[in-house]
Amino acid sequence: MWKRVSRLVRAEVEHARRSITDRLRRSRSEERYDSPAPPGAPPATVDAGAPPDEVRRAFAALELPLTAGADEVRHAWRVLVSRYHPDRHATDPERERAATELTRRLTEAHDRALDWLARQAGKRPPSVR
Repeated sequence: MWKRVSRLVRAEVEHARRSITDRLRRSRSEERYDSPAPPGAPPATVDAGAPPDEVRRAFAALELPLTAGADEVRHAWRVLVSRYHPDRHATDPERERAATELTRRLTEAHDRALDWLARQAGKRPPSVR
């Protein structure tokens, strides 16, 4: 039984790692967030309020649309970090390493999204932890 549970957890962590890594690398037009311009494409008209690509990737990693607010960003981050936290996968060092990397990337995406939202609101961005 434990082998089956271990296999299921390993598969879930690997799927999550691949999914988030893919979202950070590229975006698809059918996703529910605004996708960044493809590499090599001519730059579109510059809109001062348009989010940079790293902000778009941050929202994509958190599985949120660009219209999400700060509370939604915090909630999505808590849900994803609790699901893929390294302490939940401490039985296998490889899975724990993958979960640590996922948690680090999710936290960076969370910080980047909140900073951008604070700047859009004209407030001082939250301090770095």
